[in-house]
Amino acid sequence: MNEKLTVRRAFVASGQVQGVGFRPFVYRLAHEGGLTGTVGNTSEGVRMEVQGAEKEVRRFGQRLQAELPPLARLTGLKEEDLPTVQQEDAFAIVQSSGHAGHSVLVSPDVGVCADCLADMADPQNPRYNYPFTNCTNCGPRYTITRSIPYDRAVTSMSCFPLCPRCSAEYADPADRRFHAQPVACPVCGPMLWFVDKEEAAAGGTRPQQCCAQDKETLARLALERSGQVLLEGGILAIKGLGGFQLACDARNARAVALLRQRKNRPHKPLALMAGDLATVRSLCDLTPEHEALLVSPEKPIVLCPRRQEGEPPALPSQVAPDTRQVGFMLPNTPLHSVLFDWLAARAPQPPVLVMTSANAGGEPICLGNREALERLPHLADAWLLHDRDILVRVDDSVITLQPQAGPAMAAALPGSARPDRGEPLFYRRARGYVPRPVFLADSGNTPDTEATAGTADPAEADSPAPACVLGAGAELKATVCLTRGHEAFVGQHVGDLENPSVMAFYEEVVTHLENLLEVRPQALVCDLHPDFLSTRYAEARAAREGLPLWRLQHHAAHAAAVLAENACFSPALALCLDGTGLGDDGTVWGGELLVMDLGRPEWRRLGRLSPFALPGGDAAVREPWRIAQGLITQGMKGQAAEYRHPDAAGALAGAPWLPEHASASRAVGEMLARGINCPATSSCGRLFDAVAAQAGLCMTTTYEGQAAIRLEDAANRAQGSLGAVLAGRTPMADMRKLPGMIWPVGVTERDGLLELDSAGLFGRVARGLADGMPVAEAAGRFHLSLAEALAGMAGRAARSLGITTVGLSGGVMQNAIMARLLPQALSHMGLKTLTHHELPPGDGGLSLGQAVWGRRMLAAARSTAC
Repeated sequence: MNEKLTVRRAFVASGQVQGVGFRPFVYRLAHEGGLTGTVGNTSEGVRMEVQGAEKEVRRFGQRLQAELPPLARLTGLKEEDLPTVQQEDAFAIVQSSGHAGHSVLVSPDVGVCADCLADMADPQNPRYNYPFTNCTNCGPRYTITRSIPYDRAVTSMSCFPLCPRCSAEYADPADRRFHAQPVACPVCGPMLWFVDKEEAAAGGTRPQQCCAQDKETLARLALERSGQVLLEGGILAIKGLGGFQLACDARNARAVALLRQRKNRPHKPLALMAGDLATVRSLCDLTPEHEALLVSPEKPIVLCPRRQEGEPPALPSQVAPDTRQVGFMLPNTPLHSVLFDWLAARAPQPPVLVMTSANAGGEPICLGNREALERLPHLADAWLLHDRDILVRVDDSVITLQPQAGPAMAAALPGSARPDRGEPLFYRRARGYVPRPVFLADSGNTPDTEATAGTADPAEADSPAPACVLGAGAELKATVCLTRGHEAFVGQHVGDLENPSVMAFYEEVVTHLENLLEVRPQALVCDLHPDFLSTRYAEARAAREGLPLWRLQHHAAHAAAVLAENACFSPALALCLDGTGLGDDGTVWGGELLVMDLGRPEWRRLGRLSPFALPGGDAAVREPWRIAQGLITQGMKGQAAEYRHPDAAGALAGAPWLPEHASASRAVGEMLARGINCPATSSCGRLFDAVAAQAGLCMTTTYEGQAAIRLEDAANRAQGSLGAVLAGRTPMADMRKLPGMIWPVGVTERDGLLELDSAGLFGRVARGLADGMPVAEAAGRFHLSLAEALAGMAGRAARSLGITTVGLSGGVMQNAIMARLLPQALSHMGLKTLTHHELPPGDGGLSLGQAVWGRRMLAAARSTAC
């Protein structure tokens, strides 16, 4: 080949390539290779035409993929040879162009970068202490973007004309702020101000337009007054990246108690923010993986193990009273950074702030200034405001680490059965990660495991552009999912669809995603439950627009989600373990073994936890002792041979809830005897609740999952060999060597289903506690025995069907002990496990399963029609 031959080649890069410094990166590569041509944003992505020596053009293509900017993600790179252009003597960045329909990925919002922090710390820099500093590598993206191509004119920064200095930076390809759409400085950018209670009552209006010097004075005074509010134990509402946050001094027990009282949030853990990693290290036992997540560009809330409290404790127990885990994040905006700098210069200890969403319970996070002033007077003492509009409300993401295997345990676990080391596990997926898509099977997302190799989605072969489907999500922890081509976009965490304001937020997310992606659904999939507001939305929209609608059972959607995430479209089992989901038989499910062939698509139920009563229905969810009493009564009827008392009264005599709930307990006994308002459930989550109540850990819940969290925390306090297994220091096989350590739990067949004896396992726990077993040991052995029994049920089904793969999904898989033990127990059965890694295992990831199911249903319908 003649390496000196002049050639011209077009490259079109799709993916996360706009607003991430991709064009200046291309400009630099072209200049270093002596190439001419152009680069510009288009609806398909970034189009590049380069001309020069064949060797340099080829090298350009290689470097394009190997040396990407920090925030860029390539999902495709098309190449095409073109005729050369005569007398072209330069490489230029050309104006963006676009049309309806595109394949561009919008960048999520990114925390402030080290270079911008350095600018802000330099007194000689024009952006010294400027709370809206950003560059191509950081700053707001999704929350300020209206449409694509991503240019300043379609962001909320369009109302801030650039000053000459910012304009020069914006236009210079060699500058770090080249085409950084939110670029600003004190002269031309947003301004900061403070509003107290009195000013808020008067309207809290935006200050008049003022010069840069006045704006800097206003900002300095705003920081000083805000800092004083926090140092004096008050509560401050801060306009953050995706909405308002409520902040108070986390080291001040009275301030934390006041915030809890005002938010009516007595126990649920509160998120914390520290100014630097060293402060978090002083308060938590961090692994390198924890630290990597904390300092990552996404800046999520990371659940970290709190250090054993000293005297006096470094943090009041009220920040997270039910668990040793505490959620920490580092400053994700320049505004947070300058506030922490101000506090650090005046506080006796490195500052730590509670940083929780600014909303009353059951409402969406506040978005705009006026909204915050109207909705938060009963919660906040003051407001720290600015005039950069937030177009989309996005809460903070919450992440923990996938349970890690110690060396001995890891050696015992082959292939995909081995827990992921240091990989994040989402509790809530929002800021920093949305709208990053899940890439479906044909996009190179298939894990390198025997379990999933060669199981690509048949729908991907049916059409080069699969139909757009909307997954409507569930009722709690609601999200939506829209598919576009071979990508699935799961929107940010919305919350619980319990009132009109949250439902309005839900519809905002749907509308914004559709407009941003320039797609409209051709079909919808919703939950089976007819009273979910998400179901009603899907039904009304399908009827209005004449679209097909499928109703997918809750746990089948969980199964589809974990299989789709792992590109598994061949038959597989799925253990779906959570609190509540309406079954296709009209009963309440929650501890299910399913078989699913997502490629066809087909599924059926193979097994479950044996049903038990929920005395009082929803009241039993709020008062877990009711479930415990029901299980005791069930055991008295001979359904749990391991647990015997002469009569129900004797069994209940020592119940820890009896002194406080004696009268109600008698009423529950009547309900159980008569079978009145006692719906049956197979819920794994409700079994956790019952055990927690029987152990005296939680009689009444104030937030979802509280009883299970307390039970897990108790199990984590187990000592000796049991504690080592639960913590992952030694393999589960060690417990099998100790007779009686793992309680045997019966698995029988009934009505064509395998049934795990729920009442029998509960009876084992109750008898152990009655005989004086420490709560930590009973809690630990419950986890251990349940994991073993579930794996045994799955193994029995797998052998009969010739299947070797099991997906794990549902909210119970956010329990670190279960997430650690179940893969081990399944591996012992010769089974490989698939887990969630890009979405929460709870209801926040369920919409993906619905959307992928809808794609397959559409493909099947089209195949039948042909």
